[in-house]
Amino acid sequence: MKTIYIILASLLLISCASENEKKGLDEVAALYNATASYSKGISSAVGKKTIKRFNIKLSDSKLLDSLPITESAANIALTVFKNFDKKEKNNYTELHVEFINSKNDTLAYSFPVRLLQRLLPKIKAYTIFSESIMSGDFERIDNYKNSDYIGVSVVESLKKYTTELTERYGDIVDYQPYGLVEVKDGKKSLARFLGFFNFSNGKQVAYSVTVDMPEGKEKIAGYRIF
Repeated sequence: MKTIYIILASLLLISCASENEKKGLDEVAALYNATASYSKGISSAVGKKTIKRFNIKLSDSKLLDSLPITESAANIALTVFKNFDKKEKNNYTELHVEFINSKNDTLAYSFPVRLLQRLLPKIKAYTIFSESIMSGDFERIDNYKNSDYIGVSVVESLKKYTTELTERYGDIVDYQPYGLVEVKDGKKSLARFLGFFNFSNGKQVAYSVTVDMPEGKEKIAGYRIF
């Protein structure tokens, strides 16, 4: 009888984080007011593709405790990944996110690098929307909208609603991205970025910006300020 041996190897690599990797970890630690650590690992099996993983572990975060990890995990992975240089992006096949909550439960999700590469250009639409709301440059949003989804001018409606918010809560101090999810429009996938606008009186107002997923479709396909 012929015996077939399947060899499975899983190695935890002892390797220092690069300056870019540290920068990404520091950014998510500050964003979620969390303790952040990392590890690197390789998993391989005969006949299967080797997985090179960058592991991100977060804990001690009241904000993450209050959010669905299904919303925040992808944003954590993308925030770290965007700081990598070209070579570092090619060093891994996936980024693995773990969060240890206040109940000491571990919640974990993995994101393929090929997906994170597709999502990187979509950050621009979220940034343009957020910065333009803060500055009052609503025409910039109007010029960056995807007319297939938003067929009318958004200038007056955004101006009116933003004025109502600032009269109620004061100036917008900054914005805080916290989540990223996939949404469906029929058979099409879109990326929805989630964040908070922070106002001078301490109020946080949640909002979302939706972007089409196909390459070259980086414009704003939808938004909502709650």
